[in-house]
Amino acid sequence: MAATPSTSGLRSAPEFELECLFDDLSDPSELTIFTPEDGKLATEWISADRTTACPLDRVR
Repeated sequence: MAATPSTSGLRSAPEFELECLFDDLSDPSELTIFTPEDGKLATEWISADRTTACPLDRVR
């Protein structure tokens, strides 16, 4: 099965209001990103550990 390119495409980049918290401001090892306006904060967030994170310029 071959993948086919999407014909819809994005007309503009999506925008998100996000905030982040560090586990320790003086020596952070974990970052948590979340949306402050969503009532589902207890179930919707992303956390990344510094030892497994990778800079975006290395991903692309």
